[in-house]
Amino acid sequence: MDIYDLIKDEDRISFIGMCKNAGKTTVLNEVIKSVHNRGENILLTSIGRDGEELDLVTNTKKPEIYIYKDDYIATARNLIKYCDITKEIVESTGIYTPMGEIIIIKALSDGYVQIAGPSIATQMAKVCESFKGYSDGKILIDGALERKSIATGKVSNVAILSSGASYSVDMEKTVRDTIFTSMLFSLPEYKLNLPDDFNKENYSDKYYIIEENHLKRNSEKVDLKEIWAKESDIETVFVNGALTDAMIKPLLLSNAKLEGKRLVFFDGSRILINYENFEKLIQRGMIFSCIDRINILAITINPFSAYGNHYDAGEFLYMMKKYTNLPVINIAEKYRG
Repeated sequence: MDIYDLIKDEDRISFIGMCKNAGKTTVLNEVIKSVHNRGENILLTSIGRDGEELDLVTNTKKPEIYIYKDDYIATARNLIKYCDITKEIVESTGIYTPMGEIIIIKALSDGYVQIAGPSIATQMAKVCESFKGYSDGKILIDGALERKSIATGKVSNVAILSSGASYSVDMEKTVRDTIFTSMLFSLPEYKLNLPDDFNKENYSDKYYIIEENHLKRNSEKVDLKEIWAKESDIETVFVNGALTDAMIKPLLLSNAKLEGKRLVFFDGSRILINYENFEKLIQRGMIFSCIDRINILAITINPFSAYGNHYDAGEFLYMMKKYTNLPVINIAEKYRG
């Protein structure tokens, strides 16, 4: 399978890693090369820093990012000096990060780059819109650890998910959690009409009852255990933010009737409960939905670990394919699986 076939019809693609050293940057480089070989250019940015030769967290060597003449990047001003290309600054975005203002650059030669873009989805969306003024190339967004929400519909609605042996010494856990993550991103969409004045100040509660696809203002705080542990005609509740195992524990321990009850989230990245608790709620009839869903195009796997606990490549590929209908690509074997 050629990785270009997965993204050829997409204009914005996000790259999400399950962990550090999952092979995400290697996959990104292969996509950039594949697009270039077909006479197209790319517009590249990142939700976190990437492209450095040495991983700043694990202190291990990592792939550098290589782009080509006429490609564009959006990166922090302080990193421009590390971009080994002849360059032209085309725009100062007015978006500031700890590493300086985000600058849009056109590559006038091939070379290695370091990128660090905005960490807020709305700012990333603004950068993507600016990109469109310079080229119709594919916009590639390099995700960062624990920043999976950047792949939601506000920025891009498709993503490639990378996983590898660095995630856990237990291959079964890596497979299970990777499949679980891909499933959370692609939960059914729920058409919720958020109020025009929806923001953290006006809607600061954790839960809101949904009636006829609209949020109902709370006269008192909503408690999931309380409303569903007794007979209730409340069917659907919006979760304003993330849902954790600690938050769901009282509901799990209750005798609440959850058949047909629905929780709605902004997107699948807000569901932070573990697989076991999620399955318990599903078995009791609860439904999970999201306002924004993410279309995972493929899962890439890296059987090699930065910490020495390598997997058997064939077994890893077999196990991942066994539990998903998504294409699974072993990046250690020339991007084919």
